[in-house]
Amino acid sequence: MQHTRPITQLLLAGGLVVAPFTLAACGDDTAGPEEDVSVAEIQEDPGVDAGVDPGAEAGLGYDGLYDSAFYLGTSDYVGQQVTVSATVNEVFGPNSFSIGGTEDTSVEPLLVVGADSSDALTEGDVVQVTGTVQSGYSETTVEEELGIDLADDAFADFELQDYIAADSVDTSVPTETE
Repeated sequence: MQHTRPITQLLLAGGLVVAPFTLAACGDDTAGPEEDVSVAEIQEDPGVDAGVDPGAEAGLGYDGLYDSAFYLGTSDYVGQQVTVSATVNEVFGPNSFSIGGTEDTSVEPLLVVGADSSDALTEGDVVQVTGTVQSGYSETTVEEELGIDLADDAFADFELQDYIAADSVDTSVPTETE
């Protein structure tokens, strides 16, 4: 037992030597600039990005206009629920139509399938579509998965493209001029 006593004394002495330095590190230093800085600037959340899509906060993959940014990133949203506002480009039948971009964008039409309200739409209507982005459009696959009958041969331009399987289509969206 006598061998452990000198070791214990050595550890205690070492702890007493280190303690003042440890306590000095716990001073009132804010670790930030001291002058000309407001509390809001110091406490600002660095994780909040002003460019973050508000739909992401609501659990959507995207919530906004069908514009160039969405069009170019459509493949990033595959499998995610999105809400896009756009102009009806062409109506193919009671369960399918395409949307085009806003007046200030030039994007390719995007196919929307599965919405029962398509038959009430006309070209030029402004709509808000909520649904899931899917990849690799195939008429027979979509008909089987959604249990709908699409107009044959109307979708050749959309074959293997991304599309939206719509849950809802809202036609009460204000136009860009309202």
